[in-house]
Parts: sequence; C-alpha cells; structure tokens
Amino acid sequence: MKKRMCKKRTGLCLTSLLLAAALFTGCGSSGGSKSMSSEMAYDAGGTDNAAAVDNAAAEEYGLYDSAAEMEYETAAAAGEAPQEMPEISEENVHTEERKLIKTVDLYAETENYDALLVNLEAQIAEFGGYIEYQYQYNGSSYSGYNETRNANLSVRIPAKRLDEFVRRVGEQSNITNKEERVEDVTLRYVDLESRKKALVIEQDRLLDLLEQAESVEDIIAIEQRLSEVRYELENMESQLRTLNNQIDYSTINISIQEVRRLTPVEEKSAWDKMRNGFIESIYRIGDDIEDGFIGFVTNIPYLLVWVVIIGIAFGIVRLIIRRRKRRKAAREQQWQDTQQKQEETIKKEEEKK
Repeated sequence: MKKRMCKKRTGLCLTSLLLAAALFTGCGSSGGSKSMSSEMAYDAGGTDNAAAVDNAAAEEYGLYDSAAEMEYETAAAAGEAPQEMPEISEENVHTEERKLIKTVDLYAETENYDALLVNLEAQIAEFGGYIEYQYQYNGSSYSGYNETRNANLSVRIPAKRLDEFVRRVGEQSNITNKEERVEDVTLRYVDLESRKKALVIEQDRLLDLLEQAESVEDIIAIEQRLSEVRYELENMESQLRTLNNQIDYSTINISIQEVRRLTPVEEKSAWDKMRNGFIESIYRIGDDIEDGFIGFVTNIPYLLVWVVIIGIAFGIVRLIIRRRKRRKAAREQQWQDTQQKQEETIKKEEEKK
C-alpha cells in the first residue's frame, strides 16, 4: 500500500515538474499541448500510443497547417524525422482563405454639401455599416468670409460591399483623390487560431490532471498554470475578435469639401488647359469682387464702431486744442493787463513828481 502511495506521489511530482517545464518553455504553442497529450498516452501504454494521441488530437483541433507538417510529426514519433520541420508560409494558404484588412481613403468635392451628408448617412445604414468617427466644420464668421464647409468621416462597411459603396460615393460627389491599402493578416490569423486550439487542449488536460491531483502542492501548481492558460486564451480570443472585425468591416475614410465649382479630374489637352485656366481666372476675379463687396457689407458694423471711436478721439483732441488756445489767450491778456497797469502806475508817479 505504501509503495502504491509513493508511486502516486512520484507520478504527481513528475507531473508538477512537467508543468513547470511547460511554463518556462512556452507551453502555449502546439508543441507544448501535444507534450501534455503524450504524457497521458505514456500512462496508458507507451510511446506508440502517445504518438497516436498526439496525431489524433492535432488532427481533431486542426493544429497542423499542412499535410507535410502532419507527416513530419508522424515521422518524428517513429524516430525518422527530417532535420527541419515545414513552417507556415503563404504558399500553404489558399487564396480564397486569405484574411485581408482593406482601407480606402477618399477625397471628395461637392456643390451640394447638405444633401451629400444626408445621402451618405442613409446609404451607410442601408449597407449595414456604421460611422466610427465624424467631424464637421460648418463655417464661422470669425474665420473669414471665404471659408467653405467640410467634413471628415471614418466609415465601417461590410467588406463584401466595399466596392459598391465606393462607387455610390463617386456617383454623388467628385472624387479628386483615392487611396487603397490592403493588409494581409492570414499568417497571423492562422497562427493565433492554432495557438488557441493548442491552449484549449492544454486547458482540458490540466482540468483532468486537477481532478486526479491529491497533494496540495500539485493542486497549486496545476491551478497556477491553468490560470495562465486561461489568461493567454482570453488574450488570443480578444485578438481574434479584433482581427475578425477589421476583416469583416472595411474602413473608408472620407474627406468632403464644399466647393463652388467642381475640379475637373479627366485629362485635358494643352488648349483645354489654357481655356480652363483663362475661364478660372475670370471666375476668380469675379469671386474676388464679390468677396470684397461681401466683406465690406459684413464689416460695416466694425466700420461704424471705428468711425465713432475716431470721431470721439477727434472731438477730444479738438477740445484739448481749444482749451490750450483759451489758456494761452488768457495768459496773454493777463500779461497785457499787467503791463498796462505798470505803465499807468509809472505815469502817475511821474505826474506826481
């Protein structure tokens, strides 16, 4: 009986050592999970059984990214593995299975600003998308009378309807610039899925070991590793959700500018360019005259205020000058009176003599 207990404790201690080794060697990968499966198989009946469990579990959860990798693992169990194992590459991923994140930047002009915004909001809802970010500048009298309205939108549209939505925007506005970016995250996505499946296998194995554990030390070690596996699993699921959202919903950044005349985007001949340039110059002269008149009318209140201020200042200055003249005249008159009195006094003294 004591020998059996010692064997059990020895086995549990060995399990704890294996868990600690898995912790330091990155047991979150597929190799670590398959080692845990092999440990169960060794308990059941030897090396061949362990290899069978490894391949069965890996095939069930899709851990092998290609048939060559599965053959490598099978040969490794028999001791006949080649020197290098096949790695995940773009050649092993089919074109239709690629995970692509698409982003489109549009710079649009419109002569009917309000109608375009209303139509865009309606079409975004129709396409099953949503507005992630929106900024609108509706003009301000303090920034200049020549300012026009503009808006910036960041829209998320289902990837399958991206081209259709861009075409709709082009039909309702004048697109002057268009930029498309595609990020291929297939390898990253496949790697995350494989690691997630490996962690699920390891989590199930740890739960089984936790039910079989008897000593407190083994329970603590297993629960510690189990919490780490669950944390890594939640992190990978969060990354996969983020990637799925970016893949399923493409991003369209739309910059809308209200203009009086649309910019021609088609190529023109030299004569057409000169003619358009001459016509544009005439339009600009007319716009400058119109803007000057509008500026004069809109600034009339300021002009009136300045006229009043200048009038008050002119009146104050004129009043000061008048006062100075009066004071000067009064001093001169006083001096003359003093001189006259002195002369009269001198005359009286002479007459007395």
